[in-house]
Amino acid sequence: MDKILITGSNGFLGSHLIDRCIDENYIVYGLDRPSSSFRNLVKYTNGKETISKKNKVNFLGKKIQIASNHENLIFLECDIKNQLLLEKIIEEIKPKLLFHFGAQPYIIPSWEDPVNTFETNVIGTINVFEPIKKFNLKTRVILACSAAEFGTTTNIGRPLKESDPLKAIHPYGISKIAAELLARQYYINFGIEAVNLRFFNLTGTRRTNDASSDFIRKIAQIELGLKEPVIEVGNLNPYRDILDVVDAIRAIWLTATKGTPGETYHVCTNQKTQIRKLLDISLSFSQKDIKVIENVTHKLRKTDEDIIIGDNTKITSELGWKPTKSIQETLKELFDYWIDYYKTNPKI
Repeated sequence: MDKILITGSNGFLGSHLIDRCIDENYIVYGLDRPSSSFRNLVKYTNGKETISKKNKVNFLGKKIQIASNHENLIFLECDIKNQLLLEKIIEEIKPKLLFHFGAQPYIIPSWEDPVNTFETNVIGTINVFEPIKKFNLKTRVILACSAAEFGTTTNIGRPLKESDPLKAIHPYGISKIAAELLARQYYINFGIEAVNLRFFNLTGTRRTNDASSDFIRKIAQIELGLKEPVIEVGNLNPYRDILDVVDAIRAIWLTATKGTPGETYHVCTNQKTQIRKLLDISLSFSQKDIKVIENVTHKLRKTDEDIIIGDNTKITSELGWKPTKSIQETLKELFDYWIDYYKTNPKI
């Protein structure tokens, strides 16, 4: 049975990808930093969000393996900045597919600690590719990239194509440009099959720290009487291209199995939605009278592009993929998800 390795496996995207890879009947190795929360994967850890050291077992002589309740799923603890351990893991597993989704994924922390952002996103990417090159493994790498790479290119006035210039305006975006170019370089120079997926805005169940889920989570808590009926928000005027994670996972699998090595694909809707509309739709699910306070200082970014829309012509024409879920459907699923979650976890 072929093996898959997923970095960032406990995250929003990685956890949904684990579900898909198990369904495809692979042996799946989920990799994440030591002491990561398993909130997104508790169905595989018998409901445990944190795993104590005594419940970890040896893998390659180190106590880094965490048991799961699925026979084809193994969790391993390894920071992608740990070059030596990551090399040993990749050499041992010899994955057919490696989904490199582990990263420092946020803009504001990238300003606060750019060194960690570059060590994680750039050096971490090198640490993924080097063992594949060193041991001549037949591994295809699918790399999570970001629309944040475009920066001021968003002023172009049309949906962004894969070939448009990358002019990132923050350390996070610059680090993702470097990671994407590294993947291309490893393909051109060493023949390592790499496919870059440039995601725009993704949301869906399990997501936190984006506008859609932040709005919905607060409204769900208010609806259940857990918080006062007040929401503080940042800038509601920008437009974003927002895709449901269910559609994103279909795109990921298509590109992993049928995408052209060395290429970049946009994973997006080709449609714009204003952040204000996201909030209005989210508020419509509640029976409460909720006060909204806009442009709260700590909610505002140093830089905030007015419009970011992606052109998905390449992935739709080459692979036959297209988004299927409306933003209204996605937000309603999010609302139901967080209502159920906070009924069980009212203090979180």
